[in-house]
Amino acid sequence: METTKCFYIQRMDRFVHPDLKDVSLAAALHALADPVRLDIVAKLVECPCLNSTASCPTGTPKSTLSNHFNVLRAAGLIETNAEGRERINRLRRTDFDTRFPGLLDSILANRR
Repeated sequence: METTKCFYIQRMDRFVHPDLKDVSLAAALHALADPVRLDIVAKLVECPCLNSTASCPTGTPKSTLSNHFNVLRAAGLIETNAEGRERINRLRRTDFDTRFPGLLDSILANRR
């Protein structure tokens, strides 16, 4: 009788975090234009380091949230790190404010 060995290969999530000098104003505005993404950013302003579940509106499908986080990452707004099974998101506030002074404050002050 042949036995088959199963090997578990852990996949390491690698997130792409762009250099903010490469992020356009259009990309930043696009990321901040969606109400769900703006809510995520607002939560990260209040608490600078949250896991993906805590920083998201309830009832939003996982695939949709994944897309929102990708857009925020691509615009240089957040940095995501894998810690075990959790994905920890941190707002890149200082870097973003250096690249686009006053933009985030202005948008957050005028939301809803």
